[in-house]
Amino acid sequence: MRTCSPAVALLLAAFSLSCGDNGPTAAPTPSPTPTPTPGLGSVVAGGHNGPTEITFLSAEPAPGSTITGCGRDGSGCSGRVQMRFRLLSAVGGPVLFSTAFLHATNKIACERGTTGPFQLQPGVPTELVIVYDQPDSACGVPATISDMNLVVEGPVQIASFQEWAIRYELRP
Repeated sequence: MRTCSPAVALLLAAFSLSCGDNGPTAAPTPSPTPTPTPGLGSVVAGGHNGPTEITFLSAEPAPGSTITGCGRDGSGCSGRVQMRFRLLSAVGGPVLFSTAFLHATNKIACERGTTGPFQLQPGVPTELVIVYDQPDSACGVPATISDMNLVVEGPVQIASFQEWAIRYELRP
C-alpha cells in the first residue's frame, strides 16, 4: 500500500483524492449541524480538518451578492471577490501557502485565490486576505456559488482545511 505525508493527505482530501489503494474517502460530516454565523449572512461553517483554526471574517462583496460582468468564461470576475480569514495555531509554524476556492453547484472551483508563504506565531491570531483572481473557464457563467474552502498547507502541526456553505451568483 502507498502512503503519503499527513500534509499531502490533507491537501489530497480537499480535492477528494486518496494516497493509498483504499480509494477516495468521504469528507467528515460536522456534528452538530452548522448554523449561520450571526452578522455574516448566509455563510455556514462546514467540515474542518487539521490543527489550525480557520475562521471566516468577511467578504467583499457580501455573501449572497450577484456579481455581473463576469463574461461567459468567468474572467470578468477575476479579482472582484476578496475575503478575510483568521488563522490560529496553538504551536505556530510555517505556512507554505494557502489556497481558497469558490465552488459552483456543479462542484467546479469557479474562482481560486492563493497566498505565498508566511509564519504563524503560537497562539497569535493571523489575518489572511485572499483575492479570488484565478477563474476557471470550465465553470461556465452564469453560475451559482454554493460553497468555499480554504486549504492551509504546511507541516503536520499547521496543515488544515475548512469549508463553508456560501452563496454568490456569477452572471455574464
